[in-house]
Amino acid sequence: MLHELRVENLLLMERAELRLAPGLNMLTGETGAGKTLLAHALDLLLGGKARRGIVRPGAEEAYVEGIFALPPELAGTERLPAGTEEVVLARRVWPDGRTRAYVCGRAATVADLQELGGALIAFYGQHEHRKLMLGTAQLDVLDAYCGSAQADLRERARIAYEDVRERRRALRELRDRAGSRERELDLLGFELSEIESAAPSLEEQIELTARRDRLRHLEALRAAALGGAEAITPETGGGVAELLAAAADRLGSVAEIDPQLAAAGERMAALRYEAEDVAAELRGYLSGLEDGALAGGDGELAGEAGPAALGLEAIEERLAVLARLERKYGGELSEVLAHAERCRGRRAELEHAEEALEAAERELAAAEAELAELAGRL
Repeated sequence: MLHELRVENLLLMERAELRLAPGLNMLTGETGAGKTLLAHALDLLLGGKARRGIVRPGAEEAYVEGIFALPPELAGTERLPAGTEEVVLARRVWPDGRTRAYVCGRAATVADLQELGGALIAFYGQHEHRKLMLGTAQLDVLDAYCGSAQADLRERARIAYEDVRERRRALRELRDRAGSRERELDLLGFELSEIESAAPSLEEQIELTARRDRLRHLEALRAAALGGAEAITPETGGGVAELLAAAADRLGSVAEIDPQLAAAGERMAALRYEAEDVAAELRGYLSGLEDGALAGGDGELAGEAGPAALGLEAIEERLAVLARLERKYGGELSEVLAHAERCRGRRAELEHAEEALEAAERELAAAEAELAELAGRL
């Protein structure tokens, strides 16, 4: 309900205030008395378009404000301040046509005025009866008269119509894809062939990288292992193991005199055996290192295969193949493998495209039949 209406500098009106009483309020007057001006003011409050020339000549701006009762359905809405007891809509209009809207004293949009105004007041112009000449309006009246069952049927028909539209769109997309199907299949086949022929694996890449690093630093590894082994058990002369053995013997010879030295002698003997084990491991490592370094030009040794049998040149070539795949298909080998899996899935999808197209056509025909049945009932 509208309680008050204030108008300033609108057309020929400098200022007017209208306070409505409960019940029916009627404004009458001769032509030109200002009845239409009040209609213009209400139209502005409801988000109507402000045309040029609506501001009173000589005034800086026009201002319209309406105070409305708060309907229950708007209580608590986010567009109104908390604790609002009545709704105040306002609109400023400048001579150049610019406007500014307000809701309860806060800046708002014209859309806010339209939405809130529609819930606050029903406003009809003098030619509103012409809407009855529109077929859509006539159908709304007829459907409303037919009752809730007709409304439910109409909603079902609307949903069926939207379903048919969506299925037609999906079918068009499937038909469009069919035109480029062969080209895409060729591309997928080429990419899969390139990846599968290389047969990459993360385990192989890790092992190859580690072996390449060993071969690149072969001399440093050989020198370190040989130096450690020679320090413990040299080919000639005494080493750490011999010195530990001598120390253990000396401690053992006096072990009966002082038990503390007996314990130290046992530990010294254990160190000797541990050192000899380390030396044996280092010499075994050296032997394996020498065997790997003797790999032939084709990268294979008799009875061996795989990364452990490849020479440095062969390893570099294999890693270059993997790196090329990474550059083309993902940046990391895991992405290359994932790309291959996606290609296989897409290829399978395209190979069954004809089946999907036929299924989509059948589903569309069924949806159209349902829509036709509902439309006939309507």
